[in-house]
Amino acid sequence: MKIICVLLLLLIFLGCKKNLVEKEMNLMTKMNFAPTKSIKIKNLLPFKKDHVCIGTYTLKNDSIISQYEIESKYSLMVIKLKNVSKNFTFNNQQSTNYPTPGYFSTINEGLYEVNLSSEVFKDNYQINRIDFFSDKEINYQINNDTIKSFDLNFNKFVIKINNQDAKVIYSQIEYYGLKYMNANILLYQIENEAYIFIMTPLKKNVLIDKNKLHEHLFGNNPT
Repeated sequence: MKIICVLLLLLIFLGCKKNLVEKEMNLMTKMNFAPTKSIKIKNLLPFKKDHVCIGTYTLKNDSIISQYEIESKYSLMVIKLKNVSKNFTFNNQQSTNYPTPGYFSTINEGLYEVNLSSEVFKDNYQINRIDFFSDKEINYQINNDTIKSFDLNFNKFVIKINNQDAKVIYSQIEYYGLKYMNANILLYQIENEAYIFIMTPLKKNVLIDKNKLHEHLFGNNPT
């Protein structure tokens, strides 16, 4: 009887695991990539400085992720989050080993990769909380109700939605021999949407000025 129970539990576990894998595979097959197409950002003017749009990932006709090259020096990824509460909370915490269980779709950014859970892009929930975990301390330049702008050196960072392990975006360095990389990250909220901007160097050992991303998006306006 015990053996039968163990076998049943194992079958249930494998079935659940298979369903999770299928969900992520479904996300990857449903996501389409449109070269040179740029994500539309509410109330944000088009980039004025030198940039090239690599393309945009779409899901159900909605643009969710765009990739750019900036001034032939930097990589910029933009991730759109929907149904974000106006009173959402943003928390940051330094953590050297934050677990990221589950299955993810991966976008390669050259020196590092971005891994996204399909649960992040579902429409049937409201975002009330965003947690940012990084292995190095972040340095805020702007921290108000509309914009969270900061720089950091990272090997890995994790963005967790609504304190749920199933709703996670995380990035980690994949380039051999590179331990840490400089980055600018900016969270911009407008109405019920929030955009996560991640700017990193295209080549290793390149530093980014701490205000580079904010200036690229908003000029010298302190916002």
